[in-house]
Amino acid sequence: MIWQFIARKKCQRQLELIGLVKEEMYTVTEMAKQIKVSRRTILRYLKDLQQKGYVIKDREWHLNYQNKKSYSELYRMLLMTDPRFQLFRQFLWGQGSETVNYSKLKELNRQLIYLNLSADCKIGGLLGESGLIFLLQLRYLRDFYYFEEAEIFQQMEQYHQRSPMIPISKELFPDDKSLQAFIEKFELQSKFAPYFYFDYMRYHFQIFVDFYHCHKSYQTNLYHEVKQAGKIIGEVINWKNEVLENTFYVKLFDLFFGIHQGLPLTVFNLKWQKSIVSENYYHLSKELKRQLPLLNNCRVDELALAVKNILFVSHYTALATAPNLESSLLIQEKFQPFLLSD
Repeated sequence: MIWQFIARKKCQRQLELIGLVKEEMYTVTEMAKQIKVSRRTILRYLKDLQQKGYVIKDREWHLNYQNKKSYSELYRMLLMTDPRFQLFRQFLWGQGSETVNYSKLKELNRQLIYLNLSADCKIGGLLGESGLIFLLQLRYLRDFYYFEEAEIFQQMEQYHQRSPMIPISKELFPDDKSLQAFIEKFELQSKFAPYFYFDYMRYHFQIFVDFYHCHKSYQTNLYHEVKQAGKIIGEVINWKNEVLENTFYVKLFDLFFGIHQGLPLTVFNLKWQKSIVSENYYHLSKELKRQLPLLNNCRVDELALAVKNILFVSHYTALATAPNLESSLLIQEKFQPFLLSD
């Protein structure tokens, strides 16, 4: 889920902690090191989570699945207890109050600035890129409700029936056949269909791959931007693996496609856990910004993290599909400088 960064620091750490407990492979000391707090703090968090029914202890710590069905449900329940996330949820759905505590609103906006959004108590909602707010609402329904996809789209159409159409660049759809097929499949109105389709593609990887190849066949500006960025990164990494290269370009296309939609890099990076970013990635991101005007407004640190995430997911996808040990070793060899630099 992408919501963790909205929550207060204690809740963020506890969410990270139950993720480590789920693995059932870390000692308390190791968990403290991972979360970068003291062992004493971890024990305090664990006892707090135990009292609330999220974890249990016999010889080791385990997640308490007795009253919950899954880790995802535990995660959602814990996140829902956080006051800052509760406040964000109210403003996300236009239910914010004019009498909200000023300091709490200020704390929320300090986090929302990373999404180029702000909570406005006068309108009771969020200010910022309307397409981003729409996509966050879609993501919220996916993460916190048990709707089928068709139900999610229907709920959103009903909620926004009086909302104006969100403008979108026609260049993002060089061929609208797939969009029209999607509209017919889910019996949608056309007003918000492109944003439903954007959301849908990111949960159906092969459809997104087909969308990438559509841009490739039409040689769109977006495709050429992706190729130019790939060429810059390719000067550092010698691919020599088809799965690795193909996965990389699709993920890079996902990043650039999001930027064209007006999505901040924070949204892209929240799909992965935070990690240290080495100087190699900073150098790459600076060169990308220098050569690609599309990236002018991107922060170097966020772009560096995005590049790292793309390369690492491509790397592990290639490793998982490598047919033999020789292929795996070759992939590892090409990535070794980056792996060691972290």
